[in-house]
Amino acid sequence: MTERKRSAQQQVADEADRKAQNPNGARQTIADSQADPEFQENHRRLRAERLAREVAGKIGK
Repeated sequence: MTERKRSAQQQVADEADRKAQNPNGARQTIADSQADPEFQENHRRLRAERLAREVAGKIGK
């Protein structure tokens, strides 16, 4: 069984239909991609704070 290949125009039209039917899904994808850098920045900050506390704890002993 062979699959018919869709043209680029058909693919674009299908994607537009999916976005029209589920606009929140498209927004959620954008929000997730924007949240990732913020998550990484927060993760680095928290790690640095934890390491600083560990060093301070070792000095205090």
